[in-house]
Amino acid sequence: MGRWIKFVQHRPWLVIAVVFAITVGLASFLPRMEFDASIENMMPQDDPVLAELQDAVADFGSQDLFFIAIESDDVFRPATLQKIADLTAALEEVPAVKGVENPFNVQMVESSFFGIEIAPMAAEVPQTADEIEAFKARILASPYGGRLITADGRGAALMLDVEWDLEGNNREKVINEISSVVEGYIGPEEIHMVGDAYILHYTEQAMKRDLRNLVPIVVLVIATTLYFTFRSFLGVLVPLLTVGAALTWTVGLMIWYGIPVSMISMAMPVILVTLGIASGIHILNKYLETLGQGMSKESALQETFATITSPVLMAAFTTAAGFASLITAFVQPIKEFGVITAVGVMIAMTLSLSLIPAMLVLWKKPEVKQEKREAGVLNRFLKTLTQWTISRPAYITAIAVVIVLVFGFGATRITLESNIVNYFGANSPVKKGTMVIEEIFGGSMQISVVVDTGVEDGFKDPAMLEELIVIQDYLNSWDSINHATSLADVVRELNQALWEGDPEFYAVPETREGVAQQLLLFSMQGGSGLDSLVSYDYSRALVTAQMKTLDAKMLGETIAAVESYLAELYRDRSDISVKLVGTPKVMMRLMNRYVQTQISSLASSSVAVGLIVAALMKSVLLGILSLVPLFFTVLINFGLMGYAGLPLDAVTSIIAGVVIGLGVDYAIHYISRYRLERANGHQMEQALLNTGVSAGRGIFFNALALVIGFMVLVFSHFRAIAVFGFLISVTMVVSSFAALVVIPLLLQYFDRKKVQVERSM
Repeated sequence: MGRWIKFVQHRPWLVIAVVFAITVGLASFLPRMEFDASIENMMPQDDPVLAELQDAVADFGSQDLFFIAIESDDVFRPATLQKIADLTAALEEVPAVKGVENPFNVQMVESSFFGIEIAPMAAEVPQTADEIEAFKARILASPYGGRLITADGRGAALMLDVEWDLEGNNREKVINEISSVVEGYIGPEEIHMVGDAYILHYTEQAMKRDLRNLVPIVVLVIATTLYFTFRSFLGVLVPLLTVGAALTWTVGLMIWYGIPVSMISMAMPVILVTLGIASGIHILNKYLETLGQGMSKESALQETFATITSPVLMAAFTTAAGFASLITAFVQPIKEFGVITAVGVMIAMTLSLSLIPAMLVLWKKPEVKQEKREAGVLNRFLKTLTQWTISRPAYITAIAVVIVLVFGFGATRITLESNIVNYFGANSPVKKGTMVIEEIFGGSMQISVVVDTGVEDGFKDPAMLEELIVIQDYLNSWDSINHATSLADVVRELNQALWEGDPEFYAVPETREGVAQQLLLFSMQGGSGLDSLVSYDYSRALVTAQMKTLDAKMLGETIAAVESYLAELYRDRSDISVKLVGTPKVMMRLMNRYVQTQISSLASSSVAVGLIVAALMKSVLLGILSLVPLFFTVLINFGLMGYAGLPLDAVTSIIAGVVIGLGVDYAIHYISRYRLERANGHQMEQALLNTGVSAGRGIFFNALALVIGFMVLVFSHFRAIAVFGFLISVTMVVSSFAALVVIPLLLQYFDRKKVQVERSM
């Protein structure tokens, strides 16, 4: 690296020109940036749970609900009923909307001269008091009561059938068109849009807003921090230009390789800006320190990079290793985030050791008042802290043990979360709309049971239809699962209609021929919707229900109980295959993946970082020693999450690996400076004091920049990202303080042990 630094010092304009050209080239990719927040892309495509859901979609159509809910104190008012009809008509004008099911146009099977007649619930929108009462009685007595309109009049729902892949359409365009229509009908009623497609759209729009808002904020905050750190234009411009180029290179490469911005990687620009500043701070801190000792500009640059290059390299390698460890994650966007951020860290390091020295060569020598730096409050604090660490090791050890026990207990209370709705604040339209649907209509997610007979026309057998009814009744017995429906409902309605509406005949016909004839009659009379309940050859059928949003524990218990019930019910039936599918089950799978990701990233990052430090410092002991304060920090993070009720989710599951990669920088800079002090002939205590003040300044300002930078994430639209920013900021405080206390504690312990061994020999 010495030759490279000399080359940069002799060819600064060449280095700057090359960096500028690459930056401009990769910046041209930025307009092509894509966003993807779909839950399906969070999992490997060969995951069995996802594969089962995709099979159900192929046979029965989308398993996602797309609601538009009208909330009112009384939806049975004439004006509100007319608004429902008008809104339906307006939505049907949207090209991608294939149909809108509302309380008036839903199909009703009734007796007629020809056996049955399929007609809408209401031929016209009821307006008079008598018409409204008759309509109310009719729909509430039907299977649609509670699903499309509630008995208490608080809500009515529209169910949209949307052709998302229609030529010339994309999800953003379709949702914008639907939203534009809905906005025109709001007031005095509240109108909410709920469904996976809308949530996905809103999430991606919020991601774009976050990037537009948070990146400029973090740049401004970091610039302010740099100014108060170095009190010079040099101290602001040099690090910011370097990290700006690094960010452009990283994002450009991500787009070049076709990696979309996910819920997780959207935090990467803020993280990279914050991290990229660290090397610049340490380099400038050392440069100003050497200038303050009276060196010439050229000598100061040589001394700076001779001293700082090794720890900067080690810090970059270990930080990149921490992020790269996420490649072991079981969630695809987490893998992508880990790899691209690791690449970004290495790019930032490369530019720090090329662009920064090039700019410093061209920049005039700044004036440095060393006596002011040495007499500052920070220096006095760092010196006092180091003296306290040297003089009271037993006291510090006791405090550390208590902290480990307290936060270790808190770590046992961590919960899980994978529902993207809970990533938003209570006032977001996604969260508010979902809560309305849950409270009024009984659930915002769809859970389904696929029953496969394996034979053609299997569900024309009355016995198999009775099996569907058993499953429906079981699902409806849950408070969190509502409105279970299946092909059996259609058949029972047909049979009742053929018997002139007699409630006693709301039952499945006794013969296969009777079922087949009724289904044929249904189709001949214009009945529709069977393709969402049964496969084209009648070999597979679907029982669908609405499910409420539950916390991780309750969701896991519910999914496990339903699957256990189905397994027991069909334990001795080799002729029938039964599977539970749907978004709730995918969420449960993801929560398990988050736990696996946390464990794998923590283990792999610890091993990788420890080996890198050991190899670069040529000491296994120092490699292990550098990890001790990090494990301490990770434990405090988990304990804080447990006590504060902050869940382990797609974002917080990466914290442990990130902390290992980031926090080790402090240990590296501290240990490197300590070894240099010892090599210069200082005794242990003096070496620790010198290290605590000199390296401590860099560690303090580095941590300050990281904390302030990461705290910008608390302004995110996503609660999960805000929590991530807060937790990472806390861990940076803890890990930097641990480096200034735990590392010197361990260094003096091993140094004294070494002396004792030497004396005994």
